[in-house]
Amino acid sequence: MKHVRAILSHLKNDPSLMHLKKSESYQKLLGLLPKSMAQGVRFMYNKNDTLFFVLEHPGLKMEFHYKTTLIKGLLKELIAHDPSCRCIEAQHIQTFVTNKPPLHVKPSAPTGPFYSEASKGAFVNHAASGELHSLFESIRKTIQCSQPN
Repeated sequence: MKHVRAILSHLKNDPSLMHLKKSESYQKLLGLLPKSMAQGVRFMYNKNDTLFFVLEHPGLKMEFHYKTTLIKGLLKELIAHDPSCRCIEAQHIQTFVTNKPPLHVKPSAPTGPFYSEASKGAFVNHAASGELHSLFESIRKTIQCSQPN
């Protein structure tokens, strides 16, 4: 009986599924980059002996431009230590910023401080008007409903 690892290895070595091997190699290269740089990369691809980085922000483009030699060195070391990553070998590195929004938008966390209600709703309603009296009573009900039981 074959192991899952052996089956996956055969699938990755299949020429029609070469993109699986490339995507795994891209992930390995991103793992070697500094975290601040790796988080800003949307995706990567090879074309005509050039490795393209598609970035999220224009500021990252300048950082990648200044650290091109670092990226080339990491790529050479990756290929030397892991020959399966030879499929992403490149002589040139290009970066550009995409103008398309991301396909999956991360849900934003609720912002701001959240406090529990300090009032117990125990106050005397001195409103003379019937309309104001009912408004204060609705506020009292809201406060009492927000109390933990």
